[in-house]
Amino acid sequence: MISDVDKIDRISRRICYRHRIRKRDMFLNTKLSPVVSARHHFYNLCDKEGIKIWEIQRYCERYGYPIDHASILYGINKMKKFEENQTGTTNLVTAKSKQELARERDGRKI
Repeated sequence: MISDVDKIDRISRRICYRHRIRKRDMFLNTKLSPVVSARHHFYNLCDKEGIKIWEIQRYCERYGYPIDHASILYGINKMKKFEENQTGTTNLVTAKSKQELARERDGRKI
């Protein structure tokens, strides 16, 4: 069984790859749009994996990004609204690249 920290690490690597940012940039205290959308995407995927909000909060704090519970919930809700508005187009959250599918098929880490 995979621990929650391993799940969060896997999700953060996936988000960084998809959004083309470094992990340390994702946890910078900035309001730049690409970084904020990557963080919201990160919170949403963690929530979908069943990871508790306080575990997401602790993970962010470990990388130097202090965040409160309400901000994580805001990011999750923002991404849910984004997904609802994406009818008929490729969904960023559920779409997987060909490389990601090949890695999963071959059993490699993403």
